[in-house]
Amino acid sequence: MRFRILRAAIALGAALPAPASALTLGECLALARAHAPALEAATADVSRARGVVGEARAAGHPTLRLDASYLQNSEAPKQVFDLPGLPPAQAHQVIDLGTANTLDVRTQARYTLYSGGRNGALVRAAQAGVSAEESAHGQADADLALRVAQAFYREASAARLVQASEEALASARVHLGVAQARVNAGVVPKLDALRADVDATAREITLVRAQEARRMARADLEATIGVPLDAADTLVVPEPDVAAPPDSSRALADAIAARPEIAALDRQIEQARHQVVAARAGRRPQVSLAGTAEYRGPNKNRDYLDFDDPGLKTYNLSAALELGLPIFDGGLTSSRVSQRRAEQAALEARRRGAALTVEREVRQAFSDLRIAVVEWQSNEARLRSAREATRLAEAAYKGGTGTATDVRDAETALADARAEQARSLMDYWSARAALDHATGRLSTERER
Repeated sequence: MRFRILRAAIALGAALPAPASALTLGECLALARAHAPALEAATADVSRARGVVGEARAAGHPTLRLDASYLQNSEAPKQVFDLPGLPPAQAHQVIDLGTANTLDVRTQARYTLYSGGRNGALVRAAQAGVSAEESAHGQADADLALRVAQAFYREASAARLVQASEEALASARVHLGVAQARVNAGVVPKLDALRADVDATAREITLVRAQEARRMARADLEATIGVPLDAADTLVVPEPDVAAPPDSSRALADAIAARPEIAALDRQIEQARHQVVAARAGRRPQVSLAGTAEYRGPNKNRDYLDFDDPGLKTYNLSAALELGLPIFDGGLTSSRVSQRRAEQAALEARRRGAALTVEREVRQAFSDLRIAVVEWQSNEARLRSAREATRLAEAAYKGGTGTATDVRDAETALADARAEQARSLMDYWSARAALDHATGRLSTERER
């Protein structure tokens, strides 16, 4: 019996829905960072760049190579000498020069003593490439933060529009009830009730549109984050910070230093400079040290191990100091140097263009934020006035000193004020997120 009760309690607990949670922008951004394919791709690019560093360093390390081969001939190599004056059967002397089968095992070690600066330049270029990919990863993260913030505030604004539509519909229904009561009492004509009914129907349609817009906004937010949210989850939107925004000139200088795409271009320019140095190394001499240990057997006497008999040894040791000095390469080195210089010049031009773009984005973001602050403050005042006007119109209508038209006009103005207040709040936070993105800060920096 106890077991059945316990099992029923567990089943009931599993059937209960999960408690709704209030999500902040920071929590939504954390979910997006854990599931965003763009960040996964950027992380893979960083890993690839680090592998390039290891590849570049390997050129300066000693190498050891093992080669082996086995050769089987139809017969052993021989040398035949003619012996004149002897019978035909004895007129030839055959001397074996080797064996029909040969096993050759060779180990070769090589170390570059001087590469003309090429190896070191390639390592530094690869390290700069890692820094560039890390900055590109930061750019992908900043772009993701902006997209999440925009989707977050769109969904929050849609929720407020739904709330405003519900309040407008409730007010219209109350007015419809009052109008019908006054019509039944013979105080006002039936036209007032009909107009109130039409107005309530229009508010119902507006509510349905707002609810569908919220569903689409929630779907857009979930697509941006990469995971579905519970239908009961709500979004926590802080109140606007009406404090004066930071100084635009200082913010512009900070943005140039903080924007990850600028940092990525700086690292790419540095990488190109090192690649120019590496290309120039093609004109410099190269010095290498090489050593070889070889086993070759059997010898011509078919001995597999003979380390003492001169001329018949089955091993060989050698060491060499190699010097390579390019004299004429047909213009190959010059072409490579010119290509790397052109790449560097192109990157420097892109960097200047990116700095101008950042400056324009920062100025535009400040302008949009100033406009959004003024609009939000104006709509807040408008909403307070619309609420008071609706209260007075309803009181006058109930007292018989006002008309139904006055009430409907006041309710319409209140509904419009609520919608504009919700939109202006979304515009404010979207402008704030755009400013954070333009200045190189994460959208949730203020919430930490």
